[in-house]
Amino acid sequence: MVAQLSVPAQSPGLSSGSDRLQPFSYTHSNASKTSNMSLGVYSTFTTHRGTHLDVARHRPEAHSSERAAARGISRVASRAPSQHSRATSRSRSRARGSPSPIAVPSELPTATISPPGDFEHYTRNSSHHTLAIPNGDAASISPESLPQISIALLQEDRVWPVLMVPRYDDYPTITMEKAEWNLRPVTLSFPTEGVPSDWIACVHPEGRLYFYHPGKRLYTDADIRDRTIIVILEAFEDTLQDMIASQGIILPPEHELVLHLEERKITGGYNWLYYYVDHQTRSLFWVQEFHIIDQLDVACGIRTLSDIRWEIEANYWHHCEMYPYRHEIPEDVFTDLSGMLVFASVDIITSMTSTVVYKADEVHRMLGLVKSAKAVAKTEYATVVVSRLMHLFLHQRFLNFYGQTYARLGRDQSVYNSVKHPRTPLITFLAPLFWNAPEVHLRGLEKIWTDNVIAIQPWSSFISKLQVEWQEFVLYATVLLNANVAFLAIPSVDNGNGQLTAPQISSYLSIVTSVGSILLGLLLIRQHRVKSKDIADDAWRYLSSRKHPTLGLETLSIIYSLPYALLMWGMVTFLLAFSFQCFGTPDRVGVFTTAAGWIAVAILVCWCVFTGWESNEISIWDRFHQWQSLLFPERKESEETVSTHAVSEKATNRWIGWMFRHVRFSHSNDSPPTEMEGRGSSTV
Repeated sequence: MVAQLSVPAQSPGLSSGSDRLQPFSYTHSNASKTSNMSLGVYSTFTTHRGTHLDVARHRPEAHSSERAAARGISRVASRAPSQHSRATSRSRSRARGSPSPIAVPSELPTATISPPGDFEHYTRNSSHHTLAIPNGDAASISPESLPQISIALLQEDRVWPVLMVPRYDDYPTITMEKAEWNLRPVTLSFPTEGVPSDWIACVHPEGRLYFYHPGKRLYTDADIRDRTIIVILEAFEDTLQDMIASQGIILPPEHELVLHLEERKITGGYNWLYYYVDHQTRSLFWVQEFHIIDQLDVACGIRTLSDIRWEIEANYWHHCEMYPYRHEIPEDVFTDLSGMLVFASVDIITSMTSTVVYKADEVHRMLGLVKSAKAVAKTEYATVVVSRLMHLFLHQRFLNFYGQTYARLGRDQSVYNSVKHPRTPLITFLAPLFWNAPEVHLRGLEKIWTDNVIAIQPWSSFISKLQVEWQEFVLYATVLLNANVAFLAIPSVDNGNGQLTAPQISSYLSIVTSVGSILLGLLLIRQHRVKSKDIADDAWRYLSSRKHPTLGLETLSIIYSLPYALLMWGMVTFLLAFSFQCFGTPDRVGVFTTAAGWIAVAILVCWCVFTGWESNEISIWDRFHQWQSLLFPERKESEETVSTHAVSEKATNRWIGWMFRHVRFSHSNDSPPTEMEGRGSSTV
């Protein structure tokens, strides 16, 4: 008996008069024996699988959700994904992009499949799927015993090249049903049942079950115990083999193939994802043209193959991490990784803007773990540990354009020559009113999010400092609120005639700003505690969602500065209320005394503001001199006048120096000590 696969959304009566639609069939091998699989697939160009594929942009219903279990130490850096949907990586903090696939024909009429194995009927929770579950080992069942089934798993399937499989996004689940079976007496073996004889069931150190075919050197996460899945995988593999044959491609001798079926939850069927691996060159490759830019974390600035070298190798190590079976770590890899970690540790200690995204103690712990992994180098645990670390550090090399003349040498250094956008009138106007706090926060955010690359270490430090500041502002605002309440309780402030006085109005304004500072501070603290952005992916999405197309991060910096700005205005209005009350008294001695203290404090405050206020890395004194030069330009003098003034100034300086050397400073001509020579330009 044969199994009928019918596509419910496909009309069986395709027009036979089309010149471009040509059916073809092929023979495939399954897990136990060879069977014929005749597919009436309609090609849009020719009957060859390698040439009839057209280019599409998106995987239907591709998963773009974040990984379920986040590990803080591994998710430390994230780069802006492209505009397409992304499939998330397991071991680094970023979201993956959808590939540019080469599509198999989208219209599939009724197909006849003759897979081996006895099938026990069951129906999925879908109106399109009627599947079969194997009952017993496939090698012991004849095709004649197969019942007819009707499924739509091959509807609009496509071949999609990917950099990695979305294991942590596309994972199966089971129903909450109580099983009814008994354990036989003296059961001593607990193997994985239902695995075909030519496949090997492997367990990842994290616990996920995956499968390996030694003859085909093929890895997959798909559950091959479902014979329908085997049929689809073999159709997938045969499609790739036909593409290789049609193009005359010779694969490397040490290559491996990874196949993944990404289920479409809505339309049914699967997206066919794949990549090849070459262990000799430690790289990934594909058998069709691949618009790889859509899957890279850096979409701009990629010009040559050397620009993506480290990302390809990083994904090779990610493959070894995902499928550690038969992947032992060579001795030279331990040496290279130890060297990377030693340099990273020194670079973090000696550089304030190191491109290493980990803390010094974390790198030191990693180095110890690598030494421990070397002691168990023949195990899969060592393979996963070393591969994950290699993947992370090589991915950082890719983000920083390692090996190029324009490599990023500092965390806050941009590798692009794009013009920096000037400040908008919004922050230019609000920054002085908010005591320049928005400008300070904006510069901090821009240094953290350089070239849309964010590292979790500086981001966590930035947010932690803000949270501490917000807590302090809430406390100070509470104290100020109590001071205003006590001030309003003074009988001379509120005379009870129902008319508001200047001290009362100022105190009311101080109360309003104090309450606003408390509310905003509590809200910001709550937001960053409940929804902590301690993962690079989360931090990137948080910043990108709040980045305005025109204003950029200015609105976020203004929000972050509100607790401080309102507290400062609360202090100012409270001081005004106190001053109004003092100056309104007829006692002249008190008025003059208060005025003197008021003036002294105002001078000190202005002095502090003018000294410490910076805007765009330019002090306010330099800005004042710029304004002065614009308003009162200096008169240009002739070259002779300038020369005369220079000679006169030089002679005057020489005479003053001679007077001071011979009259007041007798040891000024002494030579400096030997250890101090040449230190005039040194820095510590």
